[in-house]
Amino acid sequence: MLAGILNDQSLRPDLKVASDPYLQFAQTHDGAVPKEVYVARDTYALRSLFPKINNIGQEESIVDSGSQIVSMAEAIAVEMGLTWNPNITINMQSANGSVEKSLGLAENVAFQFGGVTVYLQVHIIKSPAYRVLLGRPFDVLTSSTVQNSDDGDQRIVINDPNSGNRAVLPTYRRG
Repeated sequence: MLAGILNDQSLRPDLKVASDPYLQFAQTHDGAVPKEVYVARDTYALRSLFPKINNIGQEESIVDSGSQIVSMAEAIAVEMGLTWNPNITINMQSANGSVEKSLGLAENVAFQFGGVTVYLQVHIIKSPAYRVLLGRPFDVLTSSTVQNSDDGDQRIVINDPNSGNRAVLPTYRRG
């Protein structure tokens, strides 16, 4: 099969051709069975936590260490009784490349995770695709450690920078 590909005159000389690694192994090792290789699935569900926000109520909060900010939908901010400063705004660029200006910044918002309370700066967004997003500021403030298991489960260990308390937080599939 590889010989046929290599003799194909329509291929450009600068191209590299790779054949099936399993076939290569079987042809060069007299029928031996290769060791099983573990591979990642093509996708895993986002993970969420359910902190109590502003001493009002719990809200699904997506854990996203790829985000530079902590943010919240305007409707949830109103529901949680937050106030925000409309003079402190940022331009948000979403994954699809669109840019939207935030509505303002809610400062020192209490997020309770069991026995750990942390105070986060929360950017308020008009209508995002989520309710609350816990980005890098959450990770850095809590010195979080993420523990993933091969079945997709995840736990996050957080530290309270004010009291020294620690908590292990099981995460949940988003939705």
